[in-house]
Amino acid sequence: MTHSVKKLLESSMVTGMELIDDSTNHADGECIACIKEKTTWNVIPKKSDVKNPRRLHRIYSNVCGPFDIEGYFWSQYFVMFIDGFSHYVRVKPIRSKDEVSKVLKE
Repeated sequence: MTHSVKKLLESSMVTGMELIDDSTNHADGECIACIKEKTTWNVIPKKSDVKNPRRLHRIYSNVCGPFDIEGYFWSQYFVMFIDGFSHYVRVKPIRSKDEVSKVLKE
């Protein structure tokens, strides 16, 4: 437990908090939340290491929806396809998720 929390409890500035001595479980008496907050995140790379040697070699897709308001042709979803090589994007409105394979074949 950190010193500031102990200080709040000792000066009666906090009510309803129970003091549990858990300094034997954690290094330097720090709580798990404090340790996790101080951890660093991995840097997101600027370039991808995935190789896309030609068009249509790798296609990424995502289905979004359902939306409360219907779009073109009474569609509640849309599917997006992105070519990994050329970064060409194609977005198609669909009525239900089971239409994704048909749209991909088109």
